[in-house]
Amino acid sequence: MRNIFAASLPVLLALASTAAGQGPAIDWEKEKAEILQHYRGLVQVNTTYGNETKVVDYLKKVLDAEGIPSKTFAKDPSRANLVARLKGNGSKRPLLILAHTDVVAVQTEKWPVDHFGAVMKDGYIWGRGTIDDKDKLVTMLMTLVLMKRSGAVLDRDLIFLAESGEEADPTGVGINFMVNQHFDEIDAEFAL
Repeated sequence: MRNIFAASLPVLLALASTAAGQGPAIDWEKEKAEILQHYRGLVQVNTTYGNETKVVDYLKKVLDAEGIPSKTFAKDPSRANLVARLKGNGSKRPLLILAHTDVVAVQTEKWPVDHFGAVMKDGYIWGRGTIDDKDKLVTMLMTLVLMKRSGAVLDRDLIFLAESGEEADPTGVGINFMVNQHFDEIDAEFAL
């Protein structure tokens, strides 16, 4: 749990500086419960290689409920990618925030808890993907949600890419697929 809030702060501060003084201040105590709920929800989704569409469905459901447009793209139907975009005023080129959705398989017998249980133990959430990369997924998700709720007028589009296949993407279903087939959806000035 400590990791998620530390990871969220730099992204939110960078984005907030673009929209400084706009919208109500964020009540972090109130938001903490929602962030934790989504973090645990994402960890509980088994996204070992070949199951990433399950977490894309989770993300899309949250984004749809918030009125944030999103699209899915898949070279393999079980390994979808998601792109969501908050529109800015266009005075600057977009910012891309991204995280991968997959986790590697685990030897269950070596885990002291259910590896997809999102069990709270000793002040930490235990589970597959808690620090690679579902912590970042919830950070990016909640960045979009909180920016949308704030009503801030952004000077650039904010694009969120939840991609399968991790950074190296050896199977060509994640970042390589998006760059080669759908670059216009993620074209940005820079990425975090």
